[in-house]
Amino acid sequence: MKLILLFLSQGILIASFACEPSSITIFNQPELTDAKAAAACVIGEVHPDSDTFYVRIGNYGKTTPIVSQAWDAGAFTGVNAPAVFQFGPMAAENSTAVQVHGREIGIWIDSDHPRPALGSLLPITPAYWWWDFAKAPMPFAKVSAELVMSFDMKVPTASREGEAQPYITANFLFLDTRSQKQFWLAANLFDLRPESQFPDTVHFDGWEGGTQIPILYSALNKKSQWIHPGKDSALFTSQPFAEYRHYDVRVTAAELRNAIQAMRVKFPDTAAVSDNVADLRLIHFNINPEVYAPAGSRGKLGLVLRDIRVEVQSR
Repeated sequence: MKLILLFLSQGILIASFACEPSSITIFNQPELTDAKAAAACVIGEVHPDSDTFYVRIGNYGKTTPIVSQAWDAGAFTGVNAPAVFQFGPMAAENSTAVQVHGREIGIWIDSDHPRPALGSLLPITPAYWWWDFAKAPMPFAKVSAELVMSFDMKVPTASREGEAQPYITANFLFLDTRSQKQFWLAANLFDLRPESQFPDTVHFDGWEGGTQIPILYSALNKKSQWIHPGKDSALFTSQPFAEYRHYDVRVTAAELRNAIQAMRVKFPDTAAVSDNVADLRLIHFNINPEVYAPAGSRGKLGLVLRDIRVEVQSR
């Protein structure tokens, strides 16, 4: 509550109160300056621990170990990190890599080094899980709540050959505590395809390694009825950029209800999902740089993320 003093024209002093936004921090990215801690943070297709932040290198095979890399991926990502803070599914130069140093996460995906184990998708996701759903936050418990994911990002490298597509999304995974059904809410931040291809859309995460649940999907812009950018946020772009930009992805209770209603129309088997968003738990979130590269195509994507934060704001 903020006290505001106002003077009327007669010089009479009155007091007024204005509500300032309050926030509850759900997650604040840890700073990693120890090489062992950084190595523990980068995982392959092992089952991640609950309530722990990881960068998960997906779809290279469950038996593929994550190894240290001696070459410097900074030419593709823009991160200046010592070699002991760089890891990947293979040690070869220029192969897919993750750099974790301080609060910066550099990600380099080359769909040919190595190729995916299943299908055509190669995701690398800084992410957080709550496996004990009872501990997962209920961000819309207050009517005025707004769920926020913010971070800085630069994308200096992106290219594609043939049918390949590199892109980056920010994702929330919700559990409806009434129906026990789950669904994704995703914001497209970067894609070499034009923004016009990403209106508010409901589709299905049905690829070979997918979650097999609906995705409520939209570009981060000022047109979506399901998500919106914070006032100082960068917006969706289809052009690579070498300088840091601040992203602030937000969803209100009303926006999430709009998305749920669209999902229930598209997929009748989700009709039992509650339209009271206070019933939802946030059981996982991630930022997902991904390359889709079917056989005969090749995609490359290099980026940096830093200062990832998830919070609930309310007035």
